[in-house]
Amino acid sequence: MAIFTVILPVYNESKRLDHVFNAVLEFSECHPDYQFVFVDDGSTDSTANRLDNLINDHQSGQIQLVCLSVNGGKGSAIKSALAHCTSEYVCFTDGDLAYSLDHLLPLAEALKAHDVVIGSRNLAKTSQRNISMTRRVLGWGFNRLVRVILQIPYDDTQAGLKGFRFNAAQRLFDRLYLMNFSFDAELIFLARKYQMRIDQIPVHVSRFHSYKHSSLKLYWEPIRMFFDLIHIRLNSLRGRYD
Repeated sequence: MAIFTVILPVYNESKRLDHVFNAVLEFSECHPDYQFVFVDDGSTDSTANRLDNLINDHQSGQIQLVCLSVNGGKGSAIKSALAHCTSEYVCFTDGDLAYSLDHLLPLAEALKAHDVVIGSRNLAKTSQRNISMTRRVLGWGFNRLVRVILQIPYDDTQAGLKGFRFNAAQRLFDRLYLMNFSFDAELIFLARKYQMRIDQIPVHVSRFHSYKHSSLKLYWEPIRMFFDLIHIRLNSLRGRYD
């Protein structure tokens, strides 16, 4: 039985799948106690079919595919995958492997003494050279809002690598309201509210990673996320997380 489950939500990633799948397959062969669950979040391209073929061709019992018929957002995809986990620890990471699988080992080590472990780009010793200045400024601004509105003391809530003890993950995702990219902040807010033990590890975005969001979406997303933070605070005041 796998000790650690890695959830990889994917949406319209057919062009990147071979690289991602090969990296997952190689890691799984070296680490038999790891299970990988790809979640296709209602892709409109050939992502689901391609993944299904790759898994069947390699006959790896450590790699599974969950297909969702409708695109419900990253948070919803991860929540759906939890039903397929039987391991002691679980984490999610970006489906295009923005963070190399080498991060999984220190993440697993940190989970031995904590309920939740957050990947933080701010703790990385080397600079993230493939992040545009616009994205850096918007990310910095959003994290300042998170710290003020939700009173979360961490400098990076949005890095796409987070790990949990399985029971902690179940409790947090059962209470989750937001399913878009603000769900990371809500998860951390809830973990602090429930007095879970939280740790951080340094993570570094792969130098081969490229961001897919258009410039227009890049500017509008922080506005929507600001209102999401207000929503989280109001939910808490109304007792919806109790």
